[in-house]
Amino acid sequence: MAQRHFPKRLAVALSLTLVVSLGLAAGTAWAYYTDTNKANGMIQFSYDPEPPKTEVKEDKDNLDKVITVKNTGEVDAMVRVKVFAPVIDGLAVTENAGAAPDYAQVESNGWTQKVNNNGEGWWYYTEPVAPGDSTEPLRVHVEVDTEKVTHPFDITVVQQCAGAKLFDPAKPFLGTFADGDKYKEAE
Repeated sequence: MAQRHFPKRLAVALSLTLVVSLGLAAGTAWAYYTDTNKANGMIQFSYDPEPPKTEVKEDKDNLDKVITVKNTGEVDAMVRVKVFAPVIDGLAVTENAGAAPDYAQVESNGWTQKVNNNGEGWWYYTEPVAPGDSTEPLRVHVEVDTEKVTHPFDITVVQQCAGAKLFDPAKPFLGTFADGDKYKEAE
C-alpha cells in the first residue's frame, strides 16, 4: 500500500518545489525590473539644439520666377530647393542659376545639382547661409506658347534646410537632409 501513494507524494513534492522555485525567481526578476537608484554629484549638462530656420522668397521677373532662400534662424544653414512645374503642352520650364539673361554659367553662383543620389532634381546651395543672409538667386525660366496654354498654372517651390555645423569647405559634405547625407560630386 505504501507503493501506491509514493508516486502521488513524489508528484506533490516536485510541484511544491517548482512553485517555490518560480516564486523565488519571480521575486528576483521583479526586483531587477523595478530597481531604482538615485545619483549624487550629477554634472550639469545643457543641450539646446537650435534648428536652422529658413524662408523661401519667390519674385517674378516677367514670366520667370527668381528664387532666394533667407536664413531666419540663429545658426548657419545649408539649403536645397525643388521646383515643381506642371507638364503642359506649350509650357517650357528650365531652372538656371544665375542672373537673367545670361544662363550660360549655371553653377557660377553657388547652386548645383551635382549631388549624390539626386534623382529628384533638387538644387543645392553649396555654401552655408549665415543668419540674416540669403542665397544667390536661382532663376526658373518660363516660356509659354499662348496658343496652346490658355488656362492658368502654378510653379511650386519647395525648400528644405539642414544645420551647417559639419560643413567644411575642403570637403564635399553639404548636410543631412530628409533623404540622407548629401555630398557634392567631383567636378
